[in-house]
This record gives sequence, C-alpha cells and structure tokens, in this order.
Amino acid sequence: MALQSELQKHGISFEELDRPPHDPLLYPAIRCCRAFICPNSDKALQVANRPGRAAAVAAGVRGLVQSARQAAEAWEKERVLAQSTRLEDPLPVTLVIDSVRSTQNVVSLLETCATAGVAEVIFCGITPAPPMYSILRRARTAAAQVPSSFAVSAKEAVSKLQATGVQVWALETTSRARPLEEMPLPEEPLALIVGNEKYGVSVDALESCDEHVCITTVGIKNSLNVAVAG
Repeated sequence: MALQSELQKHGISFEELDRPPHDPLLYPAIRCCRAFICPNSDKALQVANRPGRAAAVAAGVRGLVQSARQAAEAWEKERVLAQSTRLEDPLPVTLVIDSVRSTQNVVSLLETCATAGVAEVIFCGITPAPPMYSILRRARTAAAQVPSSFAVSAKEAVSKLQATGVQVWALETTSRARPLEEMPLPEEPLALIVGNEKYGVSVDALESCDEHVCITTVGIKNSLNVAVAG
C-alpha cells in the first residue's frame, strides 16, 4: 500500500495506530489515514490516486502524530501534578464504567468521583475517556485529579480487580440484586460497575461480579440514569 510505505518513511505504522485500544489523541491521524484508504466518493478516490498524494497524506499524518505525542506528554504532566495534591488515603472504591455512550454522563461520573475522592476510575469498551477533547472540555480538572485506566471489556476489569482482592459489585436491576442501602460495606476494597444507558452492565461481567446491588425506587420507573446512580 502506497500510504503504508510513505508512513514507514516517517517511522509510523498504520497498524499500530489503528490497533485497539485507540489513543483518543490519535483519532485525527487515524481519520486522515482512513479517509485516504477508504474514499467516500468518486472525487475523493480521484484525489487519492493522484501522484504524490500518499506522500502528502503521510506528511500530514506525521504532523498529527507529533501533535498527539506532545499533547499526551502535557496531559501526563498535568495528571501527575493534579494527583500529587490528592488525599494520601483515597476512598477505597473503584468505579468501573462499562460502555457508557454519553460524554455528559461520563463527565458527571468523573465530577462525582473527584468530589468523593475515589481510588480509581476504569473506562471499559466504548466509554469516552480522557484525554478525549469532549471529556477534557467539560471536566478537565476532575479527569486529571482521578487516577484512571482503560480495559477492553468490563469482564477483563472485573477479573483483574478480583485478582487483587477487590470485591466487585454491579449496580444493576437483576433478579438477584439487593438494595444498596441494605448491603454492609465489605472489609476489602470495593469496585462498583455501572453500565450502558440502554443495555446495562455486560452479561459476562455480571456473571463474574461478587454481588448485584440496586437503588430502591418507589415510582413507576425502576432505574436511574447512570450518572445519577453513580
């Protein structure tokens, strides 16, 4: 492939760019590559086939990758500085966000976690996560203050947490769910999973959780918005 060859001249591998989990800061570079590889019109295809076009696109991608790397370094420094001012003993609770689609819901959850001083937030699946611009634009300070990581799936996150002795509870309206207010807090560190706005917590993650808990409601609707519940 012409573009792949040109990218290699700049020390860039498209396969590495496009391999999940994707770095949000690299999205512009990935989109630029995809637009060249999969033109969406006859005119775009003609442009892509022009002599020297692959080299020009590769040069543009190089610039986008360099910008992404600089932004990543700046963001990491910001995170380290923000987290150096956190309490030495954070709340021993981890929030696992399982494929929540809405940026606003994620922002609300991050703000709540920063206020509560939770130990960590784990973003799973399709959940928008820092340093995505849409997250930082609304909750930059909270995103910097709360330690976070990414897991390809909630199931993966559950397994890793349980391997370190963490109790994992799913906040979900299943038949085995017990009212949260009736649950005694475990002596071990606790992780709470909240799920997708439509489908809830992933089935495979649910099956692995130590407990299912729910928030008691008295109205017709039996569940809360994920940001409110979190």
